[in-house]
Amino acid sequence: MAVESREEFLTTAEYERLRRRTETYREDLVVALAGRVGLRASEITRVRPADLRERERGGEVHYLLTVPEGDGDTREAYVPQEVAHDLRKFANANDVDRYDPVVDVSPRRVQMLVGDVADRTDGLRDVTCRDLRQHFAWRLLVEEGVAPRVVQAVGGWQSLQSLAPYLDDPAAAEVVDAFADESPASPRIERRPPARQRSAADARSDDLLACASALGEALADASTTEDAEQVVCDRLADAYRAVWVCDERGDVRTSAAPASTDGVPADVLDAAGVTDGEDIADVEVVDTASAEGVLSDGALSDGGLSGCSFAVAPLRSSETVHGLLCVARDAFASADRTFVADAGRRVGRTVTAIARKQLLLADTGVALSLRTTDRGVFLVAASADLGCRFELEGVVPVEDHSLLYFVTATGAAVGDVLERVSSADAVDDARLIRDYGDGALFEFAVSGDSIAPMLVERGGTVRELSVEGGVADVSGVFSPRVDARRVVEAVEEAFPATNLRSKRDVEEPVQSAATVQQTVHDRVTERQRTVLRAAYLAGYFEWPRGSTAEELAASMDVSSPTLHNHLRKAQQKVLDAVFDDPDPRTVDADGH
Repeated sequence: MAVESREEFLTTAEYERLRRRTETYREDLVVALAGRVGLRASEITRVRPADLRERERGGEVHYLLTVPEGDGDTREAYVPQEVAHDLRKFANANDVDRYDPVVDVSPRRVQMLVGDVADRTDGLRDVTCRDLRQHFAWRLLVEEGVAPRVVQAVGGWQSLQSLAPYLDDPAAAEVVDAFADESPASPRIERRPPARQRSAADARSDDLLACASALGEALADASTTEDAEQVVCDRLADAYRAVWVCDERGDVRTSAAPASTDGVPADVLDAAGVTDGEDIADVEVVDTASAEGVLSDGALSDGGLSGCSFAVAPLRSSETVHGLLCVARDAFASADRTFVADAGRRVGRTVTAIARKQLLLADTGVALSLRTTDRGVFLVAASADLGCRFELEGVVPVEDHSLLYFVTATGAAVGDVLERVSSADAVDDARLIRDYGDGALFEFAVSGDSIAPMLVERGGTVRELSVEGGVADVSGVFSPRVDARRVVEAVEEAFPATNLRSKRDVEEPVQSAATVQQTVHDRVTERQRTVLRAAYLAGYFEWPRGSTAEELAASMDVSSPTLHNHLRKAQQKVLDAVFDDPDPRTVDADGH
């Protein structure tokens, strides 16, 4: 399956705009190593000055970088001159030894650095390290015309098929032009689009920009999934001949199409590369002029869409697809492809946000309990290999579409856990938080395939996840509006060795301010409340702080350790009340 790629990926102009928003030399170097050299976050942290070497050809110096890939393997990446010079300057300015890492931070920190730069760049706030690496491939293949085998080698892709999403299938006219241009009797002529075509493209881009603005405003007011799907259909109706939202199997849920059309024409999803239950990577365009024998002319004529082309894009939130957006138009420009893909992502994120909000406000929910022995779940494989037990204490979504797992491990050495979990494809980083002797608390940054991210992306809250001996039990709570059947099917499809154990309705009382205040009043001692209130009024929690802990201790005529002791215990109890997850380790000696 070929995937439309012209402007789905970060463009060169967008990359340069992102790089101009860097504020430190380290940020600039990290963005360049990902976007111009194609390094993964974990690879950036392993690069040393000694890995950069020169090679002269034709009187010009070129730079190659030996990239450690793990398991002792390496590859040779190509480094543009300006990036090579920046790397050397950074290493010299920071006294980095030839055999020490140039960017001596964790892969997780590298991702955060990119996220910080993206946050400062209007319109690019969702850019991640992965997006920069994808831009690297797209730029070389599409803009610079580098041979795919070379891109595969310097970027560390395992196969040429991995690069397929970055390349368009050539149209018939392009095939003829390519061979005609190679003919000795036909000298190669530079072709430029006529001025009137550029003007038409600019006008189309302006129309779609206005449509995107209206779509964003309307989605902000959507309160249900059905509202979000109807909004995108209504807002796109003026820009396209027909608009539908359907599931991955083609069943139409919402539409804004002419009365003569009943839904997505037969075989359009198959022609776009969507098979039963399997979503596409991004926007796909089905051109009826080149889809010979795939689409039924009769069906198109009966539906009033004869001669139309179709674009299909997933309603995507991170790695989760909530459905498909399908539109029909006489012909699609590159601006249309970018717009439809963006609309799909906007609706997907809106659907996820709505589901989470509904769960927070609901007084009832649906609890799903699942059991899996699938080794594709990294904690299942790790527990089986190490013979230990994992208990999930909580998960926190972060901005780059990943989750932070806070996990207690028992029955295995700290070093063994870190080594085993860090090697999992789904885990970007792992660190020890605290060693309790009989167990240890870890933080795992997870961005790949795993059960918890799948539940969270579908609007759920993970309430329990315990793993022992290669068997994981997980439960999540969802709003009653969420289609629980689709959630279970998605998990079972990703991890076949998974079964639904139970589905039940549960009460989810809304946490009000009064509830929190009463809980705090019952748990926090008078002395702890006094210290907490004094710290609050003295500006201790503000930034920059209005008072230091030492100043506060002197004012209250207590020692600094005593103040810290009361303050920490009070803070823990307040947070327990907010998050409703009391930790037995924080209970005072007197039982408070």
